[in-house]
Amino acid sequence: MISESELKKHLSSGQFKNCYLVFGEEKMLVKRAVEQIEKKLTGGNVNDFNYHVFGDGAQMNEISVSADIIPFMGGYNIVRINDMDIDKLRADDFDALMKILKSVPDTTVVIIAMPTLEVTSKTAKAQFKKLITYADKNGVCMELAHRTGLALERDLCKWANAGGCTMNELTAAMLIQYVGEDLNLLNTEMKKLTAYADGGEITREMVDLLVTKSTEASIYDLFGFIIAGNTDKAISAISALYYNGVSGMTICSVLSNAYLDAYRARVGSEAGKKTTEIAADFSYGRRDWVLNKALKQIRSVMTPALRRSLDAILDTQLRLVTEAVDERTEVEKLVCRLVLTAGDKSDE
Repeated sequence: MISESELKKHLSSGQFKNCYLVFGEEKMLVKRAVEQIEKKLTGGNVNDFNYHVFGDGAQMNEISVSADIIPFMGGYNIVRINDMDIDKLRADDFDALMKILKSVPDTTVVIIAMPTLEVTSKTAKAQFKKLITYADKNGVCMELAHRTGLALERDLCKWANAGGCTMNELTAAMLIQYVGEDLNLLNTEMKKLTAYADGGEITREMVDLLVTKSTEASIYDLFGFIIAGNTDKAISAISALYYNGVSGMTICSVLSNAYLDAYRARVGSEAGKKTTEIAADFSYGRRDWVLNKALKQIRSVMTPALRRSLDAILDTQLRLVTEAVDERTEVEKLVCRLVLTAGDKSDE
């Protein structure tokens, strides 16, 4: 399989293949890669006579007829097959597809793309694996895996550059913290940020001002208000979460994760470990900044208070699923209890 940078070099060479297979977890990147291939093949001018699109359920004889067409006015005859569930094809249809790929004229390019179908090299079954093997050997095969950590931060910095702006990796990490790792959401927020920065640097202040926070980020903010003892802001944060349709169980679940981050950071620190080591022990990857932030937030909170807070969250979660209670009232009572617990300096 080839990488995105290798695809760019391949397309720049002009030595096109007759078969391209593009799939993977990052659907936005799948669509972008296919667009790049088609743009190079057509020069940006798609001729309807030379461009044929098929979806799942297409008849193999129709694909075969389109693949054999001689390009009108030169260029390439493009056959694009979107989201065909290869592993669910009947054996004879799969054989027919492979026969098409092996016998297309030199002027035909078949692009098999999965812009929405969930399939990876790990989840693929026998037929799709055979297609991967064929495309990798005889054409171009590209799997676009989920982006995380430093790779994702660098991608965002490149997007900023493409939009005529600059952004450092710390700001990119903050953006990911707010939005999550979904590339479609990140792309939307980056468009807002590059328009606002207008050729300048995208700063952390801009991210804080413009970016719509994910539910998780908003609940982590709630955690910060609780630890700081700011009951008014904590209750206001709960109101905003409920206004946006977030359930009490979700609030409790993410709050529990925030406290676990803090507890791991504290206990690991007390044991003389660096946050990078703690992050490795608990598979945080590049998210060790979460632990660093938690350590700063809980500087004045006792370790036993963190344990009692986790117990309190668990108690509330159990009540929400086993008793007929008013959910919002229970969550607000929990938050008030957590604020009091955070300020408790006792060792028990």
